[in-house]
Amino acid sequence: MTISLLGCLVQQNGSYTQTILKTKSDKVVVIGTVYDTDKNNRTLPGSAIKSTDTTFLTSTDKNGKYHIELSPGKHILRATYIGYQLNSTKAIDLVQGDSIILDFVLKDAKQHTTN
Repeated sequence: MTISLLGCLVQQNGSYTQTILKTKSDKVVVIGTVYDTDKNNRTLPGSAIKSTDTTFLTSTDKNGKYHIELSPGKHILRATYIGYQLNSTKAIDLVQGDSIILDFVLKDAKQHTTN
């Protein structure tokens, strides 16, 4: 089995990390965890994960982990959680047989009001 690895750094203002592993599947499996950057990287259970070019939506489990299977091609993945800013990846070219670990870090969407 050939393994290729690609990584991105986590930024404190809300970002994602990505790791790609090669497999022999016709689908692309994307798994990962959604974290809260303002709360010492605690996980966010119930976060929504969606690819912008499909209607398929999944959510994180009680540990903040998710699993989604996508067809090969370009995808932009988004993570959302109530009270947090939406976080999107750049366009990722998913290749048949890839398995990707993609972690999101969401930033609190603090709303400021002025009188």
